[in-house]
Amino acid sequence: MNATDRDADAAANTDAPKRGGRTGDSGTVPATGSDPGRSVTGGSEANGGPGAAGAEGSGSGSATDAASGADRPAGAIDDGRLVPAGPDGNGPTATAESPMARRADAIDDGRRRPGSAGGSGFASSAAATAGPAAPRRTARSAEPEPAAGSSFARRADAIVADRLKAAAEREPLPGKATGATAVELAASLSAGSPHAERFTAEIAAAVRGTALALEAARPHPTDLWAAASAFHADPSVWFEQAVLLGHPTHPLARSRGELTDDEIRAYAPEHRARFALGEYAFDTVRRNGANPPAGGTGVPVHPWQARRYGLDAPVHVHEGAAPLMSLRTVSIGGQHVKTAVDLQLTSAVRHVSPASMHNGPAIAQLLAPEARRCGITLVPEAAVSAVAADGERDRRLAAIVRPAPHTLGHPRTVPFAALAEPCPSDGRPIAVAFTGDDPEAWWAAFTRVALAPLRLFAATGVALEAHGQNTLASFTGDRPVSLVYRDFGGVRVPAADGWADVEGDLVEADPEARLTKLLAALFPTTLTAIVGALAEWSDTDPGKWWSTVASAVRDLDLDPWIADAVLRHPWPIKATTAMRLAAKPTEDIWVSVENPVAAA
Repeated sequence: MNATDRDADAAANTDAPKRGGRTGDSGTVPATGSDPGRSVTGGSEANGGPGAAGAEGSGSGSATDAASGADRPAGAIDDGRLVPAGPDGNGPTATAESPMARRADAIDDGRRRPGSAGGSGFASSAAATAGPAAPRRTARSAEPEPAAGSSFARRADAIVADRLKAAAEREPLPGKATGATAVELAASLSAGSPHAERFTAEIAAAVRGTALALEAARPHPTDLWAAASAFHADPSVWFEQAVLLGHPTHPLARSRGELTDDEIRAYAPEHRARFALGEYAFDTVRRNGANPPAGGTGVPVHPWQARRYGLDAPVHVHEGAAPLMSLRTVSIGGQHVKTAVDLQLTSAVRHVSPASMHNGPAIAQLLAPEARRCGITLVPEAAVSAVAADGERDRRLAAIVRPAPHTLGHPRTVPFAALAEPCPSDGRPIAVAFTGDDPEAWWAAFTRVALAPLRLFAATGVALEAHGQNTLASFTGDRPVSLVYRDFGGVRVPAADGWADVEGDLVEADPEARLTKLLAALFPTTLTAIVGALAEWSDTDPGKWWSTVASAVRDLDLDPWIADAVLRHPWPIKATTAMRLAAKPTEDIWVSVENPVAAA
């Protein structure tokens, strides 16, 4: 997190910048009938709330300290609800009367099934897989929200509780783990902390958000590439929205600040949300970079944020905008727009800081040539923001704009996090849809792609925050061939002349501290989730998959201290629960976990 990004929300300007357009009722009726990736000019439809047209982070460099938990108005809420896509990615979801919905009460821990009988590979399809089918999850309940005693709520509570128990085993927490429910565990683990009440409330919200996510689950289509192409003008959207539970270890992965249930359904990616994204005119607008929003001249503002600040009459509207994994970043077809929202998502309020507006375009340009040599495409950035009364960029009314991967010559990209995502109906991870008859060869190819950030670190000393949301595999056919990286908020660069223009605390003189940032993002969370998914589905020892990783690391011929950190020493991991209970919850706290590669 940049030093400039640690300001409490109360320290930000309380008055929005002067508008070039008209301000008005925060309850403006949202747009309907939007088409993916289509833009229109003028009108006030971009204030679409939960009734907007239907069919996520990280980025620590643009987050704000959320420790204060100050109350913020939610804005007017429309009663309409989106109709998410169905099992084929296009039609409506199952109703409470459908066979899929009738299986809702059967939800349990059985998310995956073993593959071929020999355990050495994968069955070619779910139908060909031996063994009983795992219980299906409903696409959506007919209830307006998951009741406290529902199967969704019970399953959600167990998921969050398991994450808290795991945190208790490895993180320095003030209390002991006692209690059966997630909220009881949160209260016991935070006992004695001045932030205990806030943390317990956040966990309760995370359970609610997780239950809503489970409610939104639907089976994956058989042909993922075809479904992705038909789902949205941007073919990466289907994979982004397939990630159901978010971060694989964070207890607050599905906490969504003050969003209501209807707003979560309207704006969250796991609900297959679509809405209109408006660009707004202000008296003074500042830009950085050469990638402005397509077809517009204003500042893109998330519809929830626009309603919050009473903005209407956008100068341009992008219909059918689709939220990506980070919720506040949306695809408008050919571009991804990272917006600012006054919402705590996981660990921080997600603004767009002046430092990130400056750093992203600069880092992408400086690092791109060496990244290409290492097999990485860096997604370039441009920034646009309103200017506050004090002359500074307004972090609350700002956006970062990036070209979508398919416009950069990568028509098939899948975020690493999505590869581990199991199909809710049969448990098959998305990765298995691509492995074919030789999963070991596929995994070897993927591992070479996944280790590209290590090659870049060895060559430049720059550490990418290569977690599952920022890091995407680019495919030729079903084979991963290169890596696409986006979002420079968590990057760490060396204290060298070439990086003198970087603002905030992205400059880190200690190479071991930089490597910690890279290893923690890539290995104990992202790759561990994919290995776990492949091993569980194929009924094989995870060590088999880790041995391929170990061999690929040795082939890189890294400096001994880097190789040892990957192959021999315990891995660092971010202590996300301890951080939420710390005096400065946006400052990194690291703990160690077992290194499975060391035993492979």
